[in-house]
Amino acid sequence: MVWPGSMAMAVSVVRLRDPFESLQRAIGLCEGFARLQNNHRVLLKPNIPFCFAMPPYGMVTTTSVLEALVRLLLEHGCTDITIGEGTVEILGSSTRRAYRWTRIDRLAKRYGVKLVDLNKGPFVSVDLGGVRVQISAAAFETDFLINVPVLKTHSQTRVSLGFKNLKGFLSSTSRTKFHGTGRLNELICHLNEVIRTALTVIDGTYVLATGPDTVLGTASRRNLMVAGQDCFECDVVGAGAMGIDPFEVAYLRQYASRHGRSLGLETIQMEGDMDPMTFSQGVDWKPDVTKELLAPAHVSGLSVPYAGESLCSKCYASLGLSLIALISDNPNTDFGNAVICCGKEVKPPTHARKVILYGDCAVKNHGSVGSAFAVRGCPPSLSQSLLVLWTALLDKPRMLRTVPLRMAKLAAMRAGIYSDSLPKWQRYRSADFERNHFSVA
Repeated sequence: MVWPGSMAMAVSVVRLRDPFESLQRAIGLCEGFARLQNNHRVLLKPNIPFCFAMPPYGMVTTTSVLEALVRLLLEHGCTDITIGEGTVEILGSSTRRAYRWTRIDRLAKRYGVKLVDLNKGPFVSVDLGGVRVQISAAAFETDFLINVPVLKTHSQTRVSLGFKNLKGFLSSTSRTKFHGTGRLNELICHLNEVIRTALTVIDGTYVLATGPDTVLGTASRRNLMVAGQDCFECDVVGAGAMGIDPFEVAYLRQYASRHGRSLGLETIQMEGDMDPMTFSQGVDWKPDVTKELLAPAHVSGLSVPYAGESLCSKCYASLGLSLIALISDNPNTDFGNAVICCGKEVKPPTHARKVILYGDCAVKNHGSVGSAFAVRGCPPSLSQSLLVLWTALLDKPRMLRTVPLRMAKLAAMRAGIYSDSLPKWQRYRSADFERNHFSVA
């Protein structure tokens, strides 16, 4: 493993035009390949959290940037190149399908790159501040780890950049454990103390507000690239680029405290196109389910309070898909003051006419609410989720109309021949969003 030295290193901030030329410049400005030898085993870790039929913009590392990075590595003389990711496995989502969805499988075939599914192990047992987790051995068996996150916000940690992207090395059960301890930010900090990144490239082709995905989040074109040998400094710059004070990001604040680092943008040597005082464009990080999902479908009388840190990605994904199906099948509906509570932190409001406890964490912590409907599972299956939502929210005639069609749609979704669509996704048909960013040139 190549560890960054103590010498001062620049963070490059480059306007992204042509992916290859922009990345070449960014890596040159931060001397990103200075420690890279052509016989090194190189591992690229992109960010592909889900591979459902939702727009990938701002949520997924673009294949165009990955391809540019592979080409630069080959020019440098590297021949042992691997791409590794561990996509959330739910409703047919898998790393194999993610590679196909993003055309990374074609990239690998064209350039002789190996693909690894980090979900499959083998894993190494590691203690992180008293919490034992399973980390993919691939994280420790590489000579040069290149972290390639996207520029996005996150509903629980404010930002999801280089530090948080390393969660993809965890086993599925360990990711759930990260949230269940109530120490999510602390554990992300510790994770980056045991997995050391040699180079970080933040792909800001797009930026995602109110992330972590395009169900609740909204992407915009940004054309920005941040690169550097120090992942911490790259994340500080990335947060600043979204108008988010790095001090507000708990895992960066904890890391800075533990290692005597500064969270001030003015302390970072930046090279490239933009001054730190002018490149920042503020985006919202906290999701609003009503604004982002329910109101555009003219759905009322249903709310989902902010879940805090304890809602893991699997439960979040299952809930998001369930809500998409519910509002797609029942637009223009008033559900009569119902509340869906998920995670450990949300307390069911006393004023709600109906309370739905979503996932085992919510059921375990608030199961004493006698009239509540329970959606059990870790995470709940989509079919189980919908069954409870239908029972709780629909009258019998509407339920009889809804269920047969939705069950047929679910079968088609699992076969990969159907997907729901949201009104807010119409924005991704504009010229600002290019599907060829997720294909091979």
